[in-house]
Amino acid sequence: MKRLLILCMICIIAWSLSACSNRTEEYTSPNGENTITVEYDFVSRPHVIHNGDVIWKYDGSGFNEEVFFNVEWIDEDTVKLIYNDESHGGKYCEEFGIDL
Repeated sequence: MKRLLILCMICIIAWSLSACSNRTEEYTSPNGENTITVEYDFVSRPHVIHNGDVIWKYDGSGFNEEVFFNVEWIDEDTVKLIYNDESHGGKYCEEFGIDL
């Protein structure tokens, strides 16, 4: 019985740690020349990765809930990250322009 309890606790801890891992989303430019990856940490702060290098990090304190930033390509070398805050009536909406 004791072994079964220990095995269950290990499984629960492993599942909990995997649930807190980083989320990643990949976006390709309209002509397919550039690809970026938006990676979120455990407090939903985005990091933009291009060619394996982090080119932009969110400098805010993070979020209490799981949020997503929309990605809009301006041209092949410029992208805009948009956070639409629907829960507070748009009070905390943010936009960031990022040059690759």
